[in-house]
Amino acid sequence: MFARHLACFAIAALWTCWPISVRADEILTCTSPDGQNVIALKLVDGQPQYDVTCAGQAVIRDAALGLNLDAKPFGAFEVIDTETGSADSTWKPVVGEREIVRDHYRHLLVELQECAAPKRRLGIEFRAYDEGVAFRYVLPRQSALDGATVSSEATEFRFAEDFGAYPISSTEAHYQETTTPINECESVLIPLTIELGDGAMATLIEAHVANQPPCTLKKQAECTLRPHFRKGKLTLATPETLTWRGFILAPNVAGLIERRYLVENLNPPCAIADTSWIKPGKFIDRSGPIETENIKRNMDFAAKHNIGYVHIDWSWYGTERKWSDEAIAHFRQHMPESTRRKLQGQDWIKNTQGNPMTVASGYVPYLQFLTRFYGSLSYIDVDMPEVIRYGKAKGIGLSLYVNGGTLKPYGDHDVELVWKTLSGWGVTALKPGFVACNSQEDIQWLRRLVALAAKYKLVLNIHDGYIADGMRRTYPNLLTQEGGGGRETNPPVTHELMLPFTRHLIGTHDHTPTLYSGQDGRTKLYELAQLVVYHGARQSIRRAYGSRQQFGPEMEFLEKVPTVWHDVAVLKAEPGDCVVVARRSGRRWFVGGMNDEEARQVRLPLDFLEEGTPYRATVFTDVAGSRDARRTVIQATSTRVLEAALEPRGGVAIIIEPTAAP
Repeated sequence: MFARHLACFAIAALWTCWPISVRADEILTCTSPDGQNVIALKLVDGQPQYDVTCAGQAVIRDAALGLNLDAKPFGAFEVIDTETGSADSTWKPVVGEREIVRDHYRHLLVELQECAAPKRRLGIEFRAYDEGVAFRYVLPRQSALDGATVSSEATEFRFAEDFGAYPISSTEAHYQETTTPINECESVLIPLTIELGDGAMATLIEAHVANQPPCTLKKQAECTLRPHFRKGKLTLATPETLTWRGFILAPNVAGLIERRYLVENLNPPCAIADTSWIKPGKFIDRSGPIETENIKRNMDFAAKHNIGYVHIDWSWYGTERKWSDEAIAHFRQHMPESTRRKLQGQDWIKNTQGNPMTVASGYVPYLQFLTRFYGSLSYIDVDMPEVIRYGKAKGIGLSLYVNGGTLKPYGDHDVELVWKTLSGWGVTALKPGFVACNSQEDIQWLRRLVALAAKYKLVLNIHDGYIADGMRRTYPNLLTQEGGGGRETNPPVTHELMLPFTRHLIGTHDHTPTLYSGQDGRTKLYELAQLVVYHGARQSIRRAYGSRQQFGPEMEFLEKVPTVWHDVAVLKAEPGDCVVVARRSGRRWFVGGMNDEEARQVRLPLDFLEEGTPYRATVFTDVAGSRDARRTVIQATSTRVLEAALEPRGGVAIIIEPTAAP
């Protein structure tokens, strides 16, 4: 019998399995509980291929599977064993978008063995959910593969048609609202959202990227994309399970958002025994100088407006990474005169050690060897013990930035020692930036970084290139990550209105919205609505304190909106044009809507509310011709349809509360 290298399931799971005999020419299928999604395996000349269909429509056809070994490649395979079964369990996210998540699927595990010596074995596990399909490679224990290196995969995504897709080629690139034919996708990132026709949608995903490099999709042949390791090779150590890949499948674009929890379902259960210390919330990010009194003012503001954390970004410990003697000499030689005058008589070199277990004082230069930044200096004057003490007294956590390149093996400092030190200071949250996340070794290091943060009770927001893969289920202290084009990339509203249907489908995205920026005419409500439309247990809000003179009635929404949810309903889904999402926290619903450059009237059915329950809806809408908001209160039930006028680059925000106790 094929050894079961499967993740542990919740106690409530119903798990059944049985072996079946297989003919050489037989097609093995795995069908979702509702019968709509099917993934099938067949051998063609001894090589595995798979098909995917959704509601009878072919999505993937005759696509190859397998690993390309550097040494002797795999030969022709035969099926020597199979196992089928089903599971139906539930789990409760520590931080997430639903109170309870159902994990319901059928599975097929196929063991292949080479027909000729050395008769190495390759397992492929398939799962079919009502929400989509997935597969991964499962390697049984075998000395013949231990230490073997894999240069690439034979895996293909051979699409049945030249579907239209929404690709980006780099992490911080901007999505377009028009589709690109699969045949024109040369090199694209995962996730990749695809229109299947007649409204049906698919999003290609990776999940539980733990033992191999993450991948970029590159064109292989007609209508075919193949995953390529971003960096390096894959070294095998059996027994081992590799990355899940597959598709979220939905009858319409709104369904993608409502089914995106498939990514977390493909990850192991929570690995943290006591999660009571994990505190999600809103964060003030980049609000003024790194000086004691300014940070205290931000903490006062946070306490007054129900914001849980204040974040201090780069330069609090000096340069992000240690500068070499050559870098210091280059800076001295090429700094502009304005910088030279500021640094006259200052011991700025002490701030170039890149040690996050110390606190800088005085001037800190920015990036080494990049002369265009030599005029950028930060001035640090912060009493770290005092601001931590002050924050604790007000119930406000302190978050600190740490550059991943300063941590071993990429830098000088041991990860565990740094995390232990900062936790010992009383820091409760960290934002690691520029983390290594491209090779197999990078990914293993990154996951250790997250696990060590949990050990020292630190919540995390990982920035820059790391793209979510559902790890938050296993380590819910990972509140969010960037891995996408956020506000600091100056995106058009089209990109921001594409994110819920693309990048956000595989996990939270720290978009760092700058509330009250007015960028390109964005209204206050457009920006506030992101706190609902963009899911995330940590919501970073830039420069909030400095905007206080602009505050209006909409501040009620900012103060009340949470960051962890119990249910979701998509009310309007027009990628690139308009999106309105409702999320529930307890018995209260919060609605956020974002609009493009064209004014429009939207109708919002409230049929997601409890039937027969009276509600009070506090509605914030744009003031015509202005960035400001107005507040109105109306009575509502599940049968009511609200209408709202959205200004160009405008939005809507609504708080819906029962008027009586249950």
